[in-house]
Amino acid sequence: MTATVIVDASGGQMGGAARYRHELLGYLTRTGRADVQVIGSHRRVSPVWLVRREMVGGRNGRRVALNNVGFFARGGQRWTLLRNALHFLTEAEEAALRPASLRTMVRRQAVAVRLAAHRSDVLVVPSTAMAERVAAIAPGLRGRMVVRAHPVSAEPAPRLTRERVIICPVVFQPYKPMAERLGALLRVVGELGEDPVRVLVTADRTELSEELACHPRIQLIGRLPHTRLSEWRTRSRAIFFPTDLESFGYPLAEARVSGQPVIACDTEQNREIAGRALCGYAPDDPGSLRRAVGLALTVQVLPDPAPFDPDCYFDWLLGSPR
Repeated sequence: MTATVIVDASGGQMGGAARYRHELLGYLTRTGRADVQVIGSHRRVSPVWLVRREMVGGRNGRRVALNNVGFFARGGQRWTLLRNALHFLTEAEEAALRPASLRTMVRRQAVAVRLAAHRSDVLVVPSTAMAERVAAIAPGLRGRMVVRAHPVSAEPAPRLTRERVIICPVVFQPYKPMAERLGALLRVVGELGEDPVRVLVTADRTELSEELACHPRIQLIGRLPHTRLSEWRTRSRAIFFPTDLESFGYPLAEARVSGQPVIACDTEQNREIAGRALCGYAPDDPGSLRRAVGLALTVQVLPDPAPFDPDCYFDWLLGSPR
């Protein structure tokens, strides 16, 4: 069968991009869809690749870009996933980006992303907050957006361990306030006395200050592929996801799907994604973080996988198989 759906899966090999790609490949393996051709899985997004992908396949089917940059050439249906909040920053958020080289890179990327978005027929965003962010920066895109939460496969609920563990499954980036937020968490768990809590962090020593890297409550497990990270997560009592500038937040959804408490900022976006799994707190209120940690270590959360069903999601995104 000739493929009538072309999917560009180029882009990030870690974090949310890799997690999403894992779900896509799992779906295609289960369904055996011969009408779908995935391209670019191990490529980075570059000008050369963006030109080359336009030559793949015919122009009468559906072309889906998973990497924020939509297809430019006309023909068929052009669907684009807008999943990077950095491409739709306010002036204040952009000015606050550090280092300056990151700010310059993001500004250049945003030009291409927004231009391609205006040529797309459908823009898929993973949260209501991301839709509002895009519409605020580019109002002309509002009518093309559809909010659909990213897919998440159901996994076994985490087992409660005698040794209490909180995992922080975040890919460290300069714009994420990880040192400040991890420091606050460590101060809280340090107050728990005789029943210690271990904090697993998906980073290595070069990504943390010497003080944090050597903290007795921290265990650095490095950046891991999804399957290995999932093993660590299911051994943990709770998840710590302290970042702000996100379009979705896979750890929030994974917590909800598996019935695992997640300690994260108490925002509308996080409540939408994490549901009852959220143990919310205010970053500027140490007392609220203390209460959130206490709740996460004791509360029982029922799994809620329905909002993230991968088969329903990809049947919709790629068109129902014929």
